[in-house]
Amino acid sequence: MTDLASVWQDTRLIVMTAQIAAIYAAILIPFKAGIPIIPGFVELRPANAIPIVASLLFGPAAAWGAGIGNVIGDCFGTFGPASFFGFWGNFFLGYLPYVMWGHLGWLSSGGPPVVTSWRQGMEYSLICLVGSLVCAGIIGWGVEVLGLLPFVILAPAIFFNNVAMGLLLGPPLLKFLYPRVERWHLRFEDIRATLNRGPLLEEKRGSPHQSHEPVPSSSGHPRPFLECSDWSFQYSGAEVPVLQQISFTVDSGEMVMLLGQSGSGKTTIAQACNGLIPHLVPGRVSGQIHVLGRATGHDPVWAQAGRVGMVFQDFDAQLVATTADGELRHPLEYRVPPLAPGEVDRRLAKALSHVGLHLNVERDPMTLSGGQRQRLVLASALAQAPSILVLDEPGTDLDPAGYDRLRRILLHLKEEGLALLVTERDYENIGFADRLLVLHQGALAWTGTPQALLRQPQVMRDLGLRPLPITSCFEGKGVGPLPISVEEAWTCMEEQGIKLAPSLSVLNDELRLGVVQSSTERCEPVIQVEGVSFGYDGHEVLHEVSFTIHSGEFVAILGGNGSGKSTLSRLMNGLLIPTTGRILVSGRDTRQTSMNELAKLVGLVFQNPDHQIFAETVWDEVAFSLKNFGVPENVIETRVQSALASVNFPFEGSRTQDPFSLRKGERQRLAVASVLASQPGIVMFDEPTTGLDAFETERMMEMIRGLNRDGHTVVMITHSMRLVAEYATRCLLMKEGRIVGEGHPRDVFSHPQWMEAASLNLPAISQFSQRWGYTLLTVEEVRASLTTSDTVPVHPR
Repeated sequence: MTDLASVWQDTRLIVMTAQIAAIYAAILIPFKAGIPIIPGFVELRPANAIPIVASLLFGPAAAWGAGIGNVIGDCFGTFGPASFFGFWGNFFLGYLPYVMWGHLGWLSSGGPPVVTSWRQGMEYSLICLVGSLVCAGIIGWGVEVLGLLPFVILAPAIFFNNVAMGLLLGPPLLKFLYPRVERWHLRFEDIRATLNRGPLLEEKRGSPHQSHEPVPSSSGHPRPFLECSDWSFQYSGAEVPVLQQISFTVDSGEMVMLLGQSGSGKTTIAQACNGLIPHLVPGRVSGQIHVLGRATGHDPVWAQAGRVGMVFQDFDAQLVATTADGELRHPLEYRVPPLAPGEVDRRLAKALSHVGLHLNVERDPMTLSGGQRQRLVLASALAQAPSILVLDEPGTDLDPAGYDRLRRILLHLKEEGLALLVTERDYENIGFADRLLVLHQGALAWTGTPQALLRQPQVMRDLGLRPLPITSCFEGKGVGPLPISVEEAWTCMEEQGIKLAPSLSVLNDELRLGVVQSSTERCEPVIQVEGVSFGYDGHEVLHEVSFTIHSGEFVAILGGNGSGKSTLSRLMNGLLIPTTGRILVSGRDTRQTSMNELAKLVGLVFQNPDHQIFAETVWDEVAFSLKNFGVPENVIETRVQSALASVNFPFEGSRTQDPFSLRKGERQRLAVASVLASQPGIVMFDEPTTGLDAFETERMMEMIRGLNRDGHTVVMITHSMRLVAEYATRCLLMKEGRIVGEGHPRDVFSHPQWMEAASLNLPAISQFSQRWGYTLLTVEEVRASLTTSDTVPVHPR
C-alpha cells in the first residue's frame, strides 16, 4: 500500500502513470472496432503486453496507468458498468508482475526483468500466466455479477488473449526498453530511493528578499547564505566521483561565478544547491551544503524553492504552464499559509520589473523568443522571494544585447542583497563577478578575482579555459601586467612604444586562413535567395531577403536573437517554403524539389542535436538517410565509416552505442556525421558551439574548417563574433528579418554602423586595432603585426 500511495506523492511517478495510461489507451483504441473476439466485451489486444512490461520497469505506476488507460480505451466503444471491473483487472495485471519478480523463491531467476536466459524466460512466463489469470478472473466475475456475460465464456477469452500477447510481445519490448530505463535511472526502485516526503513549506513574513535569515553558527555569527563544506559526489553507475571535497561560500550581495570545462561538475554543484542532488539525482554524497544554515540533503526539493531559486541551462525544461501568467503564479499556489491575492500580484509585478519583461500575460510561453522565455523563468524564480539565485550557464543562447540585459539584471539583484551563484562558459563575460571558482579534474583548483585569473592566460589554459583574445595578443611580449580590456591594451601600446604594422599576408587572409582568399566571382553560385519573405501565423519574419552563396565559401550569418537566422536556414534546405520569392539550391527551386533531393544537396545541423538525433544506435543514426535513399548495404557501411571518421568519432562500437548516452559535444559531432553521410555539397550549422566548452568549441570549428577545405560550402549561423573573425570568408548581418550588411568579415567589422544596426558588438581585437586604422581579426594577426620599428604599413583596411 505504501508503494501504491507513493505514486501520487512524486511528480515523476505521476507523469509516468499518465504516460503509461496514454500509451496503453492509444494502442487499445484502434482495436475496439478492429478485431473483436466477443463484441462489446473483449477484442484482440496487442496492447495487453504493455501492463506487464511497464509493471516490471515502473512498478505501481504501471498498475495505475494500466487501469486508467483501460477506462480511457473503453470510452471509445465499450464503456459501461463493466469498465469498473476492467479498471481493477488491468490494475492487477500491471501490479502483480512487479510484486512477483524476484520473489518466487527457487523459481526466481535472480536476474533483472529481461528474458535473456531460460530461467528468466520461465520466471517471466509464470508471472505472465498469474497476472493474466487474476485479470481475467476479476473482469469475468464482475461481468457475470452484472448479468452481462457468463464467466466461463469471457474469462478464458481474456486470459488467453493476455497470455498470448504477453508472451509474444513482452520479451522483445523488455529487451529494448530495460537497458535504457536502467541507464537513465527511471526504474521504480531508482525513483523510490529518492522519494521526497515532508511538511509543507512554512513561509516567514517579511521583505521578499529577507524572508529567510541565515541560522547563526556555533560561534554566534551569521553563517554565509550558501556554505559548501568538503562536498563530494559520485553519480550512480559512475566509476569515480565527479567532485571531491569542494568547499566554498557565497554571502548576501555577492556574485560568485563557477567556471570549468564541460564535465567538470559546474551543473552538479548548481543542482546540489537546491537539493536536486541527491534527492532526485541518485549518487553517493559526502560532506554538506548548507543554505541559510540548513543542509540541502535534509529538506525535500519543493521545500527549498523559497530559499533557492534556480534557472537551468535548458530553461525551456522549467516551463510548465500554457500562459505566462500561469507560469508566474504556479510556484506561489501551494504556499502554506497561502499568500493573499494582493501579495501575489505585488510579487509578480516586482519580478517582471526586475527582469524587464513586458508582455501579454495570456500569451503561450513557447511563442516567446528564447531570451524572453529565459527571463520569464527567471521572473518565476524571483517571485518566490529566494535569498539565493543559481543560474546554470545563463548566457548560452543569448546574443550580445541579451547578455548585456542579463548582466544589468544580475547586478541589480546583487545590490538588493541576493547571493548569486552563476556557472559560465564564455570567459569574456566574467569580469563583473565578485569572485571566481574554477573546477578542474574533480577539485576546486583556483579561486580569486576575475582580474587575477584573466591576467594569467597560461594558468587559464592549464585549467582548460580559453584566455581572453586581447590578453593573448601581448603574452610573451615582456608586457606586465597583461591587459584585459581594449583600453588597457591601448595604454600598453603607448607605454611600450609598440606600433601596429600588418603585412600583406595578414590583410589578404593568408595568415588567418592559410590561403589567399580568392574572388567568389569565379565560383558558381550554389544558393540563390531572391526576394524571399516568410512568416509564422501572419507574423512576417523575413522581408524580401536576397543574396547569393558561391561554391567553396564559408559564410557566417549573424544577428541577434529573433533576427530570422534559423528561419532562413530552414528555408535554404527546404524544411520551409518561402511565402514570396524563391530559393535556388544548385539551380533547383526548393518549392518544386522533393526533400529527399534537397537532402542530397544541402545538410542542416540543428542548434540542439537532441532535436535531430533519434535512432537506437550511433550506426543507425548515421546510416538512416542512406537507407532512406536506397543506398546499397555495402556502400552504406563505407559511408558511415567515412562520415564518423570525418568528425573524429570512433567507428568501433558504433553499432551498439546509444546516441543519448553521449556528451553534448559528441552528440553534436554525431549530428554532423549523420548529415555528411549523404555527402551534401553544402553543410549548414545552426549555432554549432552552443553549450560547448573551449576545447570542444575549437574541436568543432576545426572540423568545420576541415570540411570547407575539403570542398564543402559551409553556412554557419552564430552570434559569436570571435568565430566569425577566425573562420568565415564572408558574412551576412541580419536585423529583424532583413540583411543590413554583407561582405568579408574585415570589411563588415570596419563598418560600425552595420554592427550597431544588427545589435552586435565589435570583437575586442578589431576594436583595438581600428585605433591604428586597421581591422584585424585574430590573435595571430595582431601578434604578427606588433612592432617597435618604423615599418611602413600597407594600405589600411
